[in-house]
Amino acid sequence: MNLPTKISELGCLAFAATIAAAGMSVTPALAGGPPPAPPVYSWTGFYVGAHGGWGWGTTKIQDEVLLLPQDPIYTKIDGPLAGAQAGFNYQMGNYVLGAEVDGSWTYIRASGATSRTGVIAATTNDIFGYNGLATATGRVGYTMGQWMAYAKGGAAWADFEIKTRNFSPDPVSYSSNLFGWIGGAGIEVAFLRNVSAKAEYNYIRFSTDHLRYLGPDTISSLEHSIHLVKFGLNVRLDAGLLR
Repeated sequence: MNLPTKISELGCLAFAATIAAAGMSVTPALAGGPPPAPPVYSWTGFYVGAHGGWGWGTTKIQDEVLLLPQDPIYTKIDGPLAGAQAGFNYQMGNYVLGAEVDGSWTYIRASGATSRTGVIAATTNDIFGYNGLATATGRVGYTMGQWMAYAKGGAAWADFEIKTRNFSPDPVSYSSNLFGWIGGAGIEVAFLRNVSAKAEYNYIRFSTDHLRYLGPDTISSLEHSIHLVKFGLNVRLDAGLLR
């Protein structure tokens, strides 16, 4: 056996195998074939998440019976909120349709009240504001890969409470379930394969409510509106996020 000759033959075979592998890797490009498409993020599926943010707004108080000199009274409110959401998206090309429900604990309370006669003083025992919020909305979005801009709209509910002496000689104790509509817009970006972060703005307008006083015997109309800014995280529940 000629050992140098065998080593030379093995070297030639290894060299030929290397050239063949390289040729196979470049053949599609030389043949004009398209490169493999990168994976595209899909927004389709169920998700759950959490959010936090800040709310502010105004409640207009107007007596419907007595022509009081201080009417109307505008009470400003603001404060934090935190809660959770759940929803579903369905992507069609670059468009995304979805539905979402959320609920928030809030401490959006009165920060001051003004009327025609000036500033109305508040005490530390006063309660005027929202204890909780919930919404049910539809969403329409436009996506570019892992980014999505969307608009939303639907129904809103709130737990609203007043405990004060500012608007009547007798203490006022009032609690009401408010119903109204919500509109908003936001932007969401996906990362970590099945996690996305969002920032959105909401405007909520509630139907006019009414407050009856014990003394004097009269009724005030209450007109509530509120602005919300939310920041949140969503976790997709399905595994097929890349297609």
